[in-house]
Formats: sequence, C-alpha cells, structure tokens
Amino acid sequence: MTQAKVRSAAARALAMPRSAIREIMALAAGRPDVIHLEVGEPDSPVEPAIIDAACRSMREGWTRYAPNAGLPRLRELVAARYAARWAYPATADRVVITTGAIGALYTAVMSVVDPGDEVLIPDPGWPNYESICHLAGARAVRYCLDPRDGYLPAMEELRRLTGPRTKAILVNTPGNPTGAVFPAAVMQALAEHAAATGTYLISDEIYEDMVFSAPHVSAADFDIHDRLFVVAGVSKSYAMTGFRLGFLVCPVGLGPVAASLQEPVTSCASTPSQKAAEAALSGDQSAVARLCATFRRRAELFVSELGPGLVPVAPAGAFYTLVDIAPTGLGSLEFCKLLLSEDAVAAVPGITFGPSCDRTVRVAFSASDTQLVVAAARMRRRIEALSGGRPPVSGEKDVAR
Repeated sequence: MTQAKVRSAAARALAMPRSAIREIMALAAGRPDVIHLEVGEPDSPVEPAIIDAACRSMREGWTRYAPNAGLPRLRELVAARYAARWAYPATADRVVITTGAIGALYTAVMSVVDPGDEVLIPDPGWPNYESICHLAGARAVRYCLDPRDGYLPAMEELRRLTGPRTKAILVNTPGNPTGAVFPAAVMQALAEHAAATGTYLISDEIYEDMVFSAPHVSAADFDIHDRLFVVAGVSKSYAMTGFRLGFLVCPVGLGPVAASLQEPVTSCASTPSQKAAEAALSGDQSAVARLCATFRRRAELFVSELGPGLVPVAPAGAFYTLVDIAPTGLGSLEFCKLLLSEDAVAAVPGITFGPSCDRTVRVAFSASDTQLVVAAARMRRRIEALSGGRPPVSGEKDVAR
C-alpha cells in the first residue's frame, strides 16, 4: 500500500514567535543553585482560606462544567468589584470568566479583530500580545515606550500609527516588563483617542493591585464603555497563577460574543478555580496589601543594591524592572545565557519584549530579599566585567537563601 506523505505542521503555528522567557526557564530547570528572577509570578503561598474554599467546593460537588461565561456568583463579584472602583458601573452581563488572564486577552482580540486588521501593541511589551495577534491573523504594530519618557506611550506616535486598518490598541498598566504605572492624564488621552478613532482599547490591568505610590488608574474611569475591554484576574494579586483564572469586562453588548468564544477553546474556566476566586474576591484583602508592600520593598532593595545608572526607570508597580546592559556590548539573549551559566542568575532577555529592548534584561522580584541582594551583586559584577569596569573576583563569597 502506498503511504501518503505526512503533511507538515500549520504555517501559522510554525511562524508563531517564541518567547525567550520559556527558553531561559528551560535552561535554568534542574539547576538547584540558580536564583530565579525570570519567573513572572509571586513567590508567596495562596491564602489558606482560598485553598479551603477550593477543596470544600470539590467536596460539595462543584466539579462539573460551568457556563461558558462563568459561574453567575463570580461574575457578580467581579462586576461589583469594578463597579466600586470605576466611575461607570460594571454589570455581570459584561463579565466573562476565562482560563487565566491570557484567556481574557485572547478573547478580547478574537471578539473584534478580523484577519488583516492591525492591533497596536507596546514595545517593550509582554510577548504574548504579538503571539495572540499572530493567531488571530492580525498584524501587530508596535508603539514605543521610551525610558526617557518613563516608559509611557507618546500620543503623537499613537495618532500617527492609527490608520484605517487599526482595530484595537492594547495597553498594559502597571506594566510588564517596565514596572511603569500610567497616570490619569495618559489614560484619559488613550480613552479619548480610542473614542475619536473608533478603535477598541484593550487594557491589560492584571497587576492593578501592585502599585507602589500613585494609585492605579483604570481605563474604565473614562466614558468609553462601548469601546473598552479590561483584562484582569486572580493570578498576581492573590498569587493564584496555577488556578488559571482570569476575567474580562467587555464593551456594552459584547459580553455574549466573548462568552461564545469560550466554547470552542476551553468550554469554560475550571469550576473549582472559580469557587476559589469567589473566596479570594469576597474575603479579607489584607494579604493583597501585604504582597504589594513586599514587592515595593524588594524593588527598592534591588535597585539600590544594583547601583546607580543600571535601572533606566525605577519601577512604580507590578514586580519587574528592566536593567540596562548596553555597556556590555552584548545582546540580551547572549547576556542572559552568560549570566545563567557563569553567575547562576536567571533573568529574561529584553529582546523577547520587543526590538527596542535588546540592550536590557528583565528582572522579576520573585525571590527572597537575600537572593535579590546576591543576584544584584552578581549582575553588577558581570556588567562591570564586560564593560571594562571591576572584573568579578574569583572566589568572592555570597550566600543565596
């Protein structure tokens, strides 16, 4: 019998951009001596009350499919959370519960973007933004977040880039990888631009509770609710990354469209995870404040220990910062591989966040204070050695706990 030739994988799958975050994680896996600053998740445990709620829900039979849009009680809690925070009241019919905030981002894009449309995404920005646009058949057009402007978008550039094919503008505050927090004036300008051009604004606010000084300002504070998607979830605020539970607040009238997209992709978010999220949103919020305070202290500690000039903009939120490695003359991937192999510190190459970022590396404050101090010292010595400064001293003592 003649066998047919095996067909190759889909061109779209093969062409999807690969994140260097996973590449560094794979290289660091299995090395017990590595200080992990590449992982974008809190290192604190989930609150016992949330764990108990998840376990209790399973014993009570919450182990079946949920509705595509999510459990009604959780949708109501999300709506109430944001109605209390925003100038315009959210309603449960606009809330869709998703498999992680990545599911919310994917749903937002797929709800309004057709093949051939353009989506403006930040540079630097989380690499999955580009991947989602790629899978949607859309063209990702990058706008610059310049450190000289505090990693804030320049409205002049956004106006220039917004054209007849622009369907959506994606923004992220507090920012990954920059740690920037957009002030009210910037958010208002973005909202007014979306309204004036008829584009959708997709606002990734997953780090909304991780702000160090000025308060977080949501795009929903401005009256563009027929054009606005807000993305959030429980992964960062409640250290529930493994629960894979996000939520999307949709423009008026698009909730049912977004809900219908859950069926062919995930059907629904995990039911026990939704019950755990109910406990997280309705319970004591003091742990969220403590986690934010921890990241603020770590940010200040790391920047101080790294020394002057190496952090272009001090982080104001989230739990990341970008470190300037331009004096080394190396690209970010080459530097990170060297830092991992020679100094046992795992950081993320800036190139994965966009072409403007290849002379930086991202650090996540997902390690203990002691580890951060050690990692900062090792990183500083490596940069100095490569740029003609003080070389690393062989046998110099440092202890990571």
